[in-house]
Amino acid sequence: MKEADETQFVLWDSILHYFEIAIKFMKASQSAKEKRKSSGYTNMFINYFKDLRIAKNKNTPVIMTNFCFPPELLQAMQCYNMNQEIGSIALSIANAGLKYIDLAEQNGIDKFQCNAQKVWIGASMLGEAPKPDYIVYGSQPCDSTMIQYQVLQQIYNKAPVFTIDIPYWHHDRAHKYYNPNTVPYVAQQLKNLVSWLEARTNRKMDHDHFMTTIQNSNQTRELNLDTLELMRAKPAPLPSLAAFNNYAIQLIAGGLPEAVTYATVQRDLAKERVKKKQGAMELRGMEEKIRVMWVYLPIFFEPFLFGWMERKFGAITVMDMMGYARSKLINTKNKDTIFEGLATQMLDAPMGRQSRGPAEYYIDDLLRIGRDYDVDCAIYGGHIGCKHSHAIATLMKEVIETELGIPCLIFEVDCVDSRPVTSRMIKRKLKLFLQTLE
Repeated sequence: MKEADETQFVLWDSILHYFEIAIKFMKASQSAKEKRKSSGYTNMFINYFKDLRIAKNKNTPVIMTNFCFPPELLQAMQCYNMNQEIGSIALSIANAGLKYIDLAEQNGIDKFQCNAQKVWIGASMLGEAPKPDYIVYGSQPCDSTMIQYQVLQQIYNKAPVFTIDIPYWHHDRAHKYYNPNTVPYVAQQLKNLVSWLEARTNRKMDHDHFMTTIQNSNQTRELNLDTLELMRAKPAPLPSLAAFNNYAIQLIAGGLPEAVTYATVQRDLAKERVKKKQGAMELRGMEEKIRVMWVYLPIFFEPFLFGWMERKFGAITVMDMMGYARSKLINTKNKDTIFEGLATQMLDAPMGRQSRGPAEYYIDDLLRIGRDYDVDCAIYGGHIGCKHSHAIATLMKEVIETELGIPCLIFEVDCVDSRPVTSRMIKRKLKLFLQTLE
């Protein structure tokens, strides 16, 4: 067993350190029952970060991916799925990635590019980010992602790269932009990826292990879809961003039995509360007054913002764009249907789905969420790096307010860097807006 260079673990170990601090802080205010319910989530993240060092020391292939890539393929080949955005964003919880952002910009990365990749770029320039053996990513959701992954390719110039081309057109037969070639095109690229990895890693895809992974993934997704439906209840059975947390688990543990266990606990908890007509806020001594649709990304550097909204205004975020993971289960009939299912899930990845084509993709989903979850307002904290979403922000606000008859707040923020728009500034905007709904 080969010992890995310790310098490359600086970023990953920092994430683990801050994550453990956040967990201690969170658990200090939880009841014994809440601690038991949340332990599966926290333990999976801690184990995920710790497993990188084990993978490096055992010479397990470490593959950097972006958040729109389905991890099931890599789990099935027993490779370590190093999700770059999970790493960059997790570090932003304590504003610990600012020095890396500054370094990247000092070395030529544009200040208006997305910081979800910039943190990693700066860390890799210092040699403090884990070194991937391979890089695999889809060309979604935006141009900023595409450009900055090209920078990472240059930094890790010894790591072979496989890019999955994501077409513009829709794959839903009922949609006016439907193209019958979309799913087969992406599915073939995923098949090619398996062959590409087999040739380079000397690891063959084991059919039985692959089927088990897909079955686990299907179970997890079915449970999460149940939870999404249960969140439509009034009052909402789970706290703000419950759906986002489910999605985050899929990014690090999709296809693993641990994800099934966590999804089962969350679904059963929501089901029990809906049956009893109990709301998540009521059980914590609060009243649900305002149901919020969070239109874009959570504010990652301010992880307790949604709890603050619940306490101060009775405003619960019943659904957000990243948590709205509604891709269908994979048909396991044969190899072709499995890869087509994985392709569909990649096309339907939250944010990847809404940001890879016409404005209708995005707006149609928002209107559906607004109606299905009977929300009282919409809030769009527009990430500075997401130029594509800002381009339709005014249109989005107009459609939401006209079609749904609810107010929509729009403000600009960097979800990773607290300096352009601070927590205090965000809370001031939210306070003025939510007070008008009381």
